[in-house]
Amino acid sequence: MLRAAPIFALCFLALCAVVSIAAADDRGICGSMPPKSDAIPACSRIIAAPRTSTHDRAMAFAFRADATRARGDMAGAIADYGKALTLWPDYRPALIGRGIAYRQMNDFDRAITDFDQAIKLDPQDAKALYERGVAKRRTGDETGGDADIAAAKAINPDLTNQP
Repeated sequence: MLRAAPIFALCFLALCAVVSIAAADDRGICGSMPPKSDAIPACSRIIAAPRTSTHDRAMAFAFRADATRARGDMAGAIADYGKALTLWPDYRPALIGRGIAYRQMNDFDRAITDFDQAIKLDPQDAKALYERGVAKRRTGDETGGDADIAAAKAINPDLTNQP
């Protein structure tokens, strides 16, 4: 019986190492940009894991939303961005991602509201300024949209025009 204990301990440690490696793989897959094809299940496993911190769970929801949005499911993406923001209300990437999803659904008022919130948190966020500019232009506010896009490009000249 005494010899079984060390063998059991070694097996347990090996299992822990495999679980740890799988968890690390999930983090790499979930947070990949652009999202990998298996990002949604990897993020879902992180979200479901009982030891995942609130911070990491919020990020996993946002990354899963990015992957969902990339597949064209705007409603699913908006739902996951909302869950991320429930856990971390000031998470700018989730605000910007949800704003983009709203814009892609032609819900420009909600998109602008999310971009406004992101810009309030960081007035130098070029992505949020740029995306708000695109949304404003789609509402017919070309002057406001052009001003936001110009401000974004002044911060980050590498931003490109989007349709």
